[in-house]
Amino acid sequence: MKKEDVYLYFSPATDTTGRKLADTLGISQTDSGKKGTTSPPKKAKMIIGWGPKTVENVSFPKGTVVLNHPNSVRGNRNKLLALEAMKAAGVNVADFQATDKNFELTLPVIGRTKYHQGGKGFWDCPTKTHVNDAIGAGAQYLQELIEIKDEFRLHVFGDEVLYGVKKVKRSNEEFEKAFIEDEFARQKKLWEKNNKGEFNEEQAMEILRRQAKNAAQGGPNMMIRSNKMGWKFSRITKYDENLVKEAVKALKALGLDFGAVDCCIDPTGKAFIIEVNTGPGLEGTPFEKYIETFTKIITDGGVKKKDGGPVTGKSAGDADKSDANMKAKIEAQLLSKQFGKFQKQLDECDDPVALNTLRSVGAAMFGGQ
Repeated sequence: MKKEDVYLYFSPATDTTGRKLADTLGISQTDSGKKGTTSPPKKAKMIIGWGPKTVENVSFPKGTVVLNHPNSVRGNRNKLLALEAMKAAGVNVADFQATDKNFELTLPVIGRTKYHQGGKGFWDCPTKTHVNDAIGAGAQYLQELIEIKDEFRLHVFGDEVLYGVKKVKRSNEEFEKAFIEDEFARQKKLWEKNNKGEFNEEQAMEILRRQAKNAAQGGPNMMIRSNKMGWKFSRITKYDENLVKEAVKALKALGLDFGAVDCCIDPTGKAFIIEVNTGPGLEGTPFEKYIETFTKIITDGGVKKKDGGPVTGKSAGDADKSDANMKAKIEAQLLSKQFGKFQKQLDECDDPVALNTLRSVGAAMFGGQ
């Protein structure tokens, strides 16, 4: 496939890596302006979604190869909906519930908003009083805490791990440095985006140095294990078999072809999925791994299994033959519309033919594939 037939679709939140990927791959549609953040042209024969943000379901001409369809990406952005889909597909996730239901979880829990990133929309709830306060402050769902032994991020494509890292603690000095670098880049980008004149780097650094010292007191944050909160990635080359199995199941449950899967192992060795990132920031080796993979896909016009069948890059309009995955997708649609009667039918349905019928009805009523 020619590079001019490929469109890399990203969003303002994922444009740093999105543009870098497009430039390195030589994809012309993103060479200028905001083309990568707008709807793909009809002539595109292959669309790669790098965390694109769409408000409603979108469709593409039949035969278009789509990696990480925007509809699947949008569903994954709603973290409660994503958890529902993963649970329905049998993926190990910590128990959770929406805040409009009677509290049935085991304390402690965390409160979260459906749409969140990093440490935003986060409430630590060790008691029921904290739960009520979190709900009053805007928490939309609650989730039981996992006793994490080790946490990982696996970059998974299809059923293959491209690159894996383990989260390890930073020293206080590293913590402060990472905090300043991360926040400086974010604040500068926001300033320039809002066109508020010249960004005073010297003043910003002075403020951030004080904030970094406060943030680093007490060591890395044990609840939010992010780069900014005292953690770093250490590469691993051997992966726990159960962890990989759950990560692959998570992608399939969410209808995704690839993603950065945040996951962990508890003290008993049980693997859990935390969430999937569809537009991660990339540098160094992981960036190169994605470039290698996308280059092969573009060259071949799609990824193939050893038996010649498609692994990823489903053509628009192709039916999903996986009953479990189909069930998860339909359930996610129905839950999002609060369509209880269909939900009951879905729960009780084990007949593949009936599942196909439900899928057609769901698609006709709610849109999508």
